[in-house]
Amino acid sequence: MTPVIRPDSHDDTPHAHAHEPRPAPNPYAHAHAPDGGASGAFPHDKLDAYRIACELAALANNIAAQIPRGHRNIADHLLRSASNTVLLLAEGANRRGAASKRQRFSESRGECAEVAAAGDLLLAMEIGPRHDAQKLKGLASRVSAMLTGLIERLR
Repeated sequence: MTPVIRPDSHDDTPHAHAHEPRPAPNPYAHAHAPDGGASGAFPHDKLDAYRIACELAALANNIAAQIPRGHRNIADHLLRSASNTVLLLAEGANRRGAASKRQRFSESRGECAEVAAAGDLLLAMEIGPRHDAQKLKGLASRVSAMLTGLIERLR
């Protein structure tokens, strides 16, 4: 049987006080945080395009979950293209040669266009909330424009 500690009991364990030094934080604890902050260890962590592409993928996931059973092919394609937008963008940012970077960024932009097209299908077929489909298209447009800028800088 485990002993019961009562609030009025006194123990001898040391307690941290405001004037005592705190242990130093681990500088590597959040090096790979999914928020895409500039403090990350990878080149893609520093790109706004990557952060917004992750936001696009999260929205795509939420929308796909609401797509009815008869239209699952659209949901599946939406999820694949949103994921590939993020993954190819990260791969391109981590490549060394300009040609290799451009190729991955171009592929990411193509996947991003498929996300926008899936948004068009959702609107045309009146599947899911119209507002979400429009927001999806807006994010896809932003990411595509940013990728275009990255591609042009590598020429």
